[in-house]
Amino acid sequence: MSSGAASAADAASQGQPQPLSVRLIGRGSLAGAVIVVAVALLYAVLLPAVADVMSAPPPPQTIEIGAGATVTTSSDWSVSASHPGITTLTQGGATLAITTPHASDLHPAQAIATVTEQWVAQAEADGQGIVAPQPRAFTTTAGDDAATVTLQEPLQTRQAWAVSDGTQQVIILLTAPPAAWESTNASAQSLVRSLRFAMPEAP
Repeated sequence: MSSGAASAADAASQGQPQPLSVRLIGRGSLAGAVIVVAVALLYAVLLPAVADVMSAPPPPQTIEIGAGATVTTSSDWSVSASHPGITTLTQGGATLAITTPHASDLHPAQAIATVTEQWVAQAEADGQGIVAPQPRAFTTTAGDDAATVTLQEPLQTRQAWAVSDGTQQVIILLTAPPAAWESTNASAQSLVRSLRFAMPEAP
């Protein structure tokens, strides 16, 4: 092949675009192969792991409500005020008031009946008619007896819970406007189920 032909072939080969990896690290380089593998691992392993961490929900928070009792809830609820005997949480216009455990041998359904009577009497005094449903019984995660009732009003919805370990009782009241009810009711119910009384001291 003449020198002119060789020069033309070289020029043609030089004019062909080369892959970016070859241009950056050189063809056949061991170091280049390591870099390519590292970049592949970065996209395949590290970046998805970082995305999972960034998108993971924040850990639940444990809130002390007095007398050694605690509730666990999401960070959506924040402690807005604490008065003697009451811890108040808020979220999106909803208010959750939690009493400190107090001595009581009442069954939760009896305590709920008392709260319901007070709410109905207040609604009637305000000229609103309310039909109070029967309370619903359930058991908390710790195995304590509990009961709840929900009252629908034109401008707000109220739900009450009573939880008892047999000697102590906690009353929890949720008040929420209609727009905030769906987003707060489920998390409030989860909070109530997480309630744990202080362990009794050994004799």
